[in-house]
Amino acid sequence: MYGQFLAKQNKERIASLQQLTHTQNTWFAQNIALLTFEEVQLTTLQKMLYQVVQGLLRKNQQRHLQIVHPEQTQTIQENVLTLLAEYDDLLREAIPLPIYILIWQITSLEKLAYTTEVVDDVLDVVEWYFIHQDREVDVLDEEDLDHEEIIDLYKEAIEEKDAEAQFELGEYYSTNDSISFQPEKSIKWFELAVLQGNAEAQYVLGNYYFEGIGVTESYKRAFSLYEAAAMQGHADAANNLADMYFNGEGVPENMALAKQWFDFAATQGVAEAMFTLGIIHEQGLAVTVDEEQAFLFYKKSAESSYIEAQYRLGGIYLEGQLGQTRDVNRGLYWYEKAAEQYHVDAFYDLGFIWSKGLTGIRNIEKGIHWFKQAALQGDPEAKLQLGHIYNKAEGIPRNIKEAKKWYALAAEAGIEEATALLEELEKL
Repeated sequence: MYGQFLAKQNKERIASLQQLTHTQNTWFAQNIALLTFEEVQLTTLQKMLYQVVQGLLRKNQQRHLQIVHPEQTQTIQENVLTLLAEYDDLLREAIPLPIYILIWQITSLEKLAYTTEVVDDVLDVVEWYFIHQDREVDVLDEEDLDHEEIIDLYKEAIEEKDAEAQFELGEYYSTNDSISFQPEKSIKWFELAVLQGNAEAQYVLGNYYFEGIGVTESYKRAFSLYEAAAMQGHADAANNLADMYFNGEGVPENMALAKQWFDFAATQGVAEAMFTLGIIHEQGLAVTVDEEQAFLFYKKSAESSYIEAQYRLGGIYLEGQLGQTRDVNRGLYWYEKAAEQYHVDAFYDLGFIWSKGLTGIRNIEKGIHWFKQAALQGDPEAKLQLGHIYNKAEGIPRNIKEAKKWYALAAEAGIEEATALLEELEKL
């Protein structure tokens, strides 16, 4: 299905390039039509890259390498690789890293097992050459160009149809903090790996469809992918599958199946699944209410560093819920663990606890600290509480200026009480 979509997209891109190159470059205008054939030859693709590299060298007034070192017996592939190696410094300054790597990857191929996918990459190079090559390119350090591993992965993915290599290429293109972040490329490689039943690719691609990253959001497709991976024992996919049953996303709500998959994921160490099992047992969803089991699942999840479980466990201890004796120190401990992971509600609750002296000891400074942490994360109620602290002077000297500042911020966030109090202070 995705292969058909990619082939259709390639034809549209080729048609657009034919129009663009008709007046700019007769060689490309004549030869680009060859890419529409189902049986595209690897030599044809490498000739495209050869023309691109030649064009860049001419543009930069470099003598053609074959004139300097005539090698009549060299293949097109050898000619391109020679040009890339000989003029590496110049090309590195003229070509963006993703395009530079694509040229190396495609040129390094010795056989073609996936035509549509490689044509897609060649089109990226040609489109850049005709549309974007005049844009300024970041010059990259030598260490940024250590791409031999990526070239090897590409060869394995295309030539050997290696699902693991295909998945790793998808991961390479999905790194958000990387210059190579291209979700559409990730999807292409994940789809190939999925066709071969790779569970990791099924899980990650399921996330792409669930969140609509680079594709149209589709709970139905996400569910199908999660289910396929879960059936192979993928714990995180099992948890996500359970979530979809639990919330009725892309499938009718089914608590019994949700619990079944949460149970499996929890036994495999997925902390989020443990937390949700806590909810299921606490609320009696498809099971008899069992506070002891709920507490144990929350505790195990919190101990596995799941932030929501840490926050929930803090509340359980502070309020003495689920059959537990009230324990302020343990409650604060787990709230602080959640706060370490920037849980905004934990920030707010810690501010409230300390500012109101709910532990038996009032500490306004700690209260202000935690309220500010929550406010910095955008919590409007925390801004209101800071306004109250500075306005009412409970434990600290009154500070009208600070009170106005925090009331104003709370008012901007839509807190009507803050608007009224700010108006009162403006009259003073």
